[in-house]
Amino acid sequence: MMKIKKVVFGILSPEMIKKMAVAKITKPDLYDEEGYPIEGGVMDPRLGVVDPGLRCRTCGGTIRDCPGHFGYLELTKPVIHVLYVKVIHTLLNLFCPKCGRLLLTDKQIEKLKERKVPLKEISKMVKSKCPHCNASKKKIKLLKPYTFIEGNKMLNPVEVRERLEKIPDEDLELIGLKGFRPEWLVLTILPIPPVTVRPSITLETGERSEDDLTHKLVDIVRINDRLRAASYIHMTLPMT
Repeated sequence: MMKIKKVVFGILSPEMIKKMAVAKITKPDLYDEEGYPIEGGVMDPRLGVVDPGLRCRTCGGTIRDCPGHFGYLELTKPVIHVLYVKVIHTLLNLFCPKCGRLLLTDKQIEKLKERKVPLKEISKMVKSKCPHCNASKKKIKLLKPYTFIEGNKMLNPVEVRERLEKIPDEDLELIGLKGFRPEWLVLTILPIPPVTVRPSITLETGERSEDDLTHKLVDIVRINDRLRAASYIHMTLPMT
């Protein structure tokens, strides 16, 4: 008999989200004219079943047997994960925007290798000019809920993610962060939860009533499509 030694909680990478998913979600519609779930929609039959008599397209299980399966949505533009805004804010102020290195001298870094130092203390040690590439560093302010201001400029999620991508793993370990990449805190792939955690119900009138989470996911897919279409039109418009 296998025994579980430990449970580790962490941040899912975009690759892991895709790997654990069984379907790519691309359509905001839920059902076809006959009332069956549309493939590619957030009620995709590969994500599980909630209706008696139907079988899951992924595992073949019924409503009693199928645990449900994840899908994923490719976001047109990166989105700041609101739960990690404070972590992102701290990282942006600790690392150089140009080379991605920790804004400490080599001597300070050696001391960090010898003993653990709280992040608050490290934040007080950072330099206004990068000791590694000599780039100037402006303090970044957080305008709640998730807007970052550098000087008079607002950083968009694309710029934030690009900066986080530059941070080397070695420097992350110096501040006690390991096992994940900071750019994963800016979402490019959104996991779509199984239908079993957001089941629809049938009313006395025979009409379906969807879970609030399903309604919100439909909104996200629809807005994502509109943003993709708008981005495509902008890219194809002739320059004047």
